[in-house]
Amino acid sequence: MNNIVSKTFHHIFNRIVIFCLLCGQGLIVCAQTPETPNIPQQEDVLPDADPLKVDRFNVEFLIVEGMHFLSIDNPAKALDSFMKAHQIMPENSAINYKIAKILRESEDIDQALFYISKATDKEETNYFYQALKAEILTDKGDLSSAIATYEDLYELSEDAPDDYLLELAALYLYNGNPNMALKTYDRIEKRLGVLEEVSTQKQKIYLKQNKLKEAIAEGKKLVEAYPKIGAYAVSVSQILVSNDKNTEAIEYLKEYLSEHPNQAVAEMELAKLYRQADEVTLALEYFERAFSSEEIQLEDKLNGFVALIQKLSKVEDLTKLKRLGKNILQIHSSDANAYAANGDLYFALKQKDSAKYFYKKAVEINGNNLQLWQNLLSLEMENNHYQNVVEYADEALTYFPNQPVLYLYAGSANFSLKNFKNAIMFWEQGKSMVYGNDRMKSSFAAQLADAYHADKQYEKAFKTYEEAIKANPNNYFAINNYAYYLSLKKQNLERAKELSARMVKANPDNATFLDTHAWVLFQMEEYQEALKYLERAVQNQSSATIIEHYADALYKTGQKEKAIEQWKKAKSLGGASDLIEKKIAEKKYYDASI
Repeated sequence: MNNIVSKTFHHIFNRIVIFCLLCGQGLIVCAQTPETPNIPQQEDVLPDADPLKVDRFNVEFLIVEGMHFLSIDNPAKALDSFMKAHQIMPENSAINYKIAKILRESEDIDQALFYISKATDKEETNYFYQALKAEILTDKGDLSSAIATYEDLYELSEDAPDDYLLELAALYLYNGNPNMALKTYDRIEKRLGVLEEVSTQKQKIYLKQNKLKEAIAEGKKLVEAYPKIGAYAVSVSQILVSNDKNTEAIEYLKEYLSEHPNQAVAEMELAKLYRQADEVTLALEYFERAFSSEEIQLEDKLNGFVALIQKLSKVEDLTKLKRLGKNILQIHSSDANAYAANGDLYFALKQKDSAKYFYKKAVEINGNNLQLWQNLLSLEMENNHYQNVVEYADEALTYFPNQPVLYLYAGSANFSLKNFKNAIMFWEQGKSMVYGNDRMKSSFAAQLADAYHADKQYEKAFKTYEEAIKANPNNYFAINNYAYYLSLKKQNLERAKELSARMVKANPDNATFLDTHAWVLFQMEEYQEALKYLERAVQNQSSATIIEHYADALYKTGQKEKAIEQWKKAKSLGGASDLIEKKIAEKKYYDASI
């Protein structure tokens, strides 16, 4: 029973569709049949053999079939059905319209124009047909004809919707007629009132025509129509700013906010303008108002906050700046970036413990920020908290297992803790991940060589130093350590001399580098040359090691009393060699490498 009802309903619905397509769209058999007042005009009273009735049923079937194919997204078959219907009723506007629409969607523009023209010729007051024709003409690039069609549409049909006016205005613009576009936008405003889209387009046209006064007036008109939308006031101020009228923009926003307070978007814009004008105190005042609103996105707040941090030297009241940071946290307490921004503030203020606290909170909320991990690791390394670095690096590597820089930190912390084998493990892994970055590859190799040397793997260390220098010939820290360790071993001294000579030539005032080159010369028994470099070194730095080496060179060049005096000085500084006492007591040089 239900199935019968459903089929009956479906049949009735299809007949309604056909009626709308045929009767409603202007060409219907019943409209062509002569009226007979006293005889009911119903299809079932036509004789069975009447060809008119046969045609009508065929068209109905073909239209239903075409609509069905469209509903299942099969336009090719739909077109076939409508074309068959067209063969029976070639002048039917509705059928021509459907054919044109399908052809346009399949990009057969010329044929689409042919069929839609048949429809509009038959029913010129039908705005659906005229609108499709205008769209097809636009597709063809015939903008003038498309404009004329839209104009005809409104002239012939009082019921045409306002949407087409927006299309018409756009066509005037594309066709190089901005004044007619403006007139069309005015027509829209007369019909619908002030609209954002229309007002914005008019402002763009005025600005392109260098009519700043008109553009600003248009923007202010929008503000007057919608005074509670601060973004419209911001738009006016931005037009002023883009035309180098920053002072006027500030005054306009001040006046707007005095009449319409608590507009966070406008407060934010005014704060930015004050910041750009280096009026940091006023900027802070308006940023504080804006930051208290959830209307302002966190990203916008952070951009403003970071810009203030960069002007830290001009901030008179640091309490207000810190309060801004707290405001961000109060509203965005679950966002890691809010904590990270506060970390940046305290880092800039050189309050490293507070910065570390906020960076730690940030990575606890969201560990997927490599820069935050690097900030945290850098602070811990700076404070010599090596065990913390090891732990944080391990955790960071769970998020970023392929980031060499984390292996660099992990290796450095383990090396500082004298866990040389762990340092070697991390640095070897990190080095294997470096591609296309010779400087980083050299850095890894140099530190890895230091770890090999500390672990008494000397030959491996020297080979790795060579690798570091090959990757970056200007890695002077690698050169320094390599040359110095070679000198201590009295091994390959010519290579050590070559490298250290190049190093001191590039860095003539670096006391450590001068000392290393001098000690290579000393080990080669070139004592006079060694003394020259050590004299330069002690002028730049007075470490126990450099002073002791200077004394050793004085002794070897026959200046025994001066040597003893410098040995005593080295001892008083702390950090001299284990032989310093023996040298002083016996007034004699002893070789530590023997």
